[in-house]
Amino acid sequence: MQNVIISGNLAKDCEIVPGKEGNEFIRFDVAVNDGREKEEKPTYYTCRMKKTGVAEYLKKGRFVTVMGTLKVAVVSKDNKTFVNLDVWVQNLDLAPVAKES
Repeated sequence: MQNVIISGNLAKDCEIVPGKEGNEFIRFDVAVNDGREKEEKPTYYTCRMKKTGVAEYLKKGRFVTVMGTLKVAVVSKDNKTFVNLDVWVQNLDLAPVAKES
């Protein structure tokens, strides 16, 4: 088992996706920038978890910390090769949102 802890900002609002046997899940992408290079592009992780009451808080730009199981998949599409980094979320921490004045 490959466990990972990542912290970053949500790249877009989360999505609710149907699962097998009528279950629903939420899917969201976390952009992680390691900060070593100012011009470096972030690494994106696609995170999935069982649908809970947190979906309404998972909006683009929100800072989160995720702990879960990592799965790496290589996918070919249109003569291009992509590496997908997927995390099955076991624990999700949401940073407080700054209040607007």
